[in-house]
Amino acid sequence: MKTITKYFPVFIIFLFFVIGSCDGPINHIDESFSDAELKKGTPKKIVTLTQEEIDGILYMREEEKLAHDVYVKFYELYAHKIFLNISLSEQRHTDAVLRLINFYGLADPALNVPGEFKNEELQDMYDSLVLLGTDLNSALEVGVLIEETDIEDISALMEQTEVKNILQVYENLLNGSQNHLNSFETTLDKLDQ
Repeated sequence: MKTITKYFPVFIIFLFFVIGSCDGPINHIDESFSDAELKKGTPKKIVTLTQEEIDGILYMREEEKLAHDVYVKFYELYAHKIFLNISLSEQRHTDAVLRLINFYGLADPALNVPGEFKNEELQDMYDSLVLLGTDLNSALEVGVLIEETDIEDISALMEQTEVKNILQVYENLLNGSQNHLNSFETTLDKLDQ
């Protein structure tokens, strides 16, 4: 009996490492509970992402990169500060989605080359949008189109999930896209006066 008591803590530690090292489906703890919820003793939820949620995260990573890359290109062409400012914001957006990808152990689809995408639909969209921005005015209109598309896509993705940390990221992206849309529309109005 003394021997069992002596080695019991070692056995528990061994079990912890063996069980903890097993790979399984994409199950993660949703750490997005508020401090108040945790103080109430609310247990953290184990989250298993659906394929729809995974696809949405991966698509959004490249869609945010698309916006960033288009705005960087337009800043190079037209040197208007709005494209620089919003491209920096889009970089923060794509980084936020990357944090979700890393949290859930997904493979990042974003290529580290400006204007290049794994998703063929987004590649075609990037190529078309850059061609549409033939002058400053049309480039700003492309900005409006990108942000309207982002708002529509993010809203649709928000309806496909109830996972709190994913919803928080999408909510921030949505607010950013609405602000960007307002900025592009205001700038276009000023040019028309």
